[in-house]
Amino acid sequence: MATVQVRDVPDDVAAVIAEKASAEHKSVSAYLRDLMTADVQRELQRRAIAKWDEELRQTQRRLRIIGQGTPSGAEVVREVREDYDRGQE
Repeated sequence: MATVQVRDVPDDVAAVIAEKASAEHKSVSAYLRDLMTADVQRELQRRAIAKWDEELRQTQRRLRIIGQGTPSGAEVVREVREDYDRGQE
């Protein structure tokens, strides 16, 4: 696993981070790790959904199945995102 160092953080910012970490019964390091991990997971999810949406649009164009009764790529992606979010709860 990689090690990340944070330097030159203003004292007031460091104090808020320490308070939030304490409120969650975590060390500052664990709190920042969890915060960064969650942020990166959201970004990876966003990228995956964008890729799925583009692949779906390409498939629909290739198969010419865009029409009434066919869900749009955005609708499918929205459903996938909702399913994913429910799984994260």
